[in-house]
Amino acid sequence: MKVMPRPRPLPEPLATRPFTRAEALALGLTDKRLRSSDILRLGHGLYASTTAPLGWPSAYETPGHGLGLPALAALQRQYPAATFSHATAAHVFRLPLPGRILADRDVHLTWSPDASRAQRRGIHSHRNRLLPPDRVRFRRLVLTSPARTLIDLASDDRLCGEDLVVIADAIVNRPYRQGDRVDGLDTPAGLAAAVARAGSTPGVRRARRAVDRARVGADSPQETRVRMALVDAGLPEPELQVQGDPADRWSPVADLGYRELKIAIQYDGKHHRSREQQAADAYRDEWFQRHGWLVVRLTWADQAQGFVRLVRLVRERLGTGTDVQAVGHSGRA
Repeated sequence: MKVMPRPRPLPEPLATRPFTRAEALALGLTDKRLRSSDILRLGHGLYASTTAPLGWPSAYETPGHGLGLPALAALQRQYPAATFSHATAAHVFRLPLPGRILADRDVHLTWSPDASRAQRRGIHSHRNRLLPPDRVRFRRLVLTSPARTLIDLASDDRLCGEDLVVIADAIVNRPYRQGDRVDGLDTPAGLAAAVARAGSTPGVRRARRAVDRARVGADSPQETRVRMALVDAGLPEPELQVQGDPADRWSPVADLGYRELKIAIQYDGKHHRSREQQAADAYRDEWFQRHGWLVVRLTWADQAQGFVRLVRLVRERLGTGTDVQAVGHSGRA
């Protein structure tokens, strides 16, 4: 029985990260060597050792194309004139995408109108003239900026207006890390400026509507959808991140609510299942109830029903004698 010889180890730069065919040939590998069993073919002209890390960090979902950050970096070396855009850029920024968009099997790349672009399977090529503020470097990749990414996504008919507001909220939100709020990916003013300079770019009108409805303070897509359900039902816009007593730094905070009506609204997502979070939730609810607030806790079942229970409760709390215009919070920042 003839034993096949083991292939020679890959050169160090290629052993630990994905690489292009051009990079392999420059280091002395042959096309025959690229067909060896210890090398994976990730796409046209894109390879990796079977032992190289290829996936996404644990906080990320895996997109339909399956290429992780190291593979995207190799693809960018293959096409240095291109910019990752649309759903690909959105996923790198960890913007909330519907499953039907996340499942795309193509990588989205944008070239300037006068540059040659890739025409091959697995790449969705776009032509757009990107201004300097519309391109950023993030996680060692050149991407369209979050604001420009929103505009590009707005040209995709698979995304509804509510989806776009969810994405806009995620861009301007200031996430909570290590006991404090940190800067978001952009600001409402930054989004408005990007829309203004986009001219007649496809999707800009839908993006403008989403930017007009974006608010700072929605920590999850569900919180955005709760707010929009209330406003679309003709109710006042709720305040986001409502602290029970602004003068008391230790008083709890509700996801959203109406201070004048004393309504505290909380969306219980997956993270509320932990013992620590349940204890914090119990303290929060007890505080609000002790101070005369109505506490409304929402789940996926409420979302599936269009939050009709919440809308009914807020209308009941408003009553017939309440000045609707005087209740609520604009939320603009």
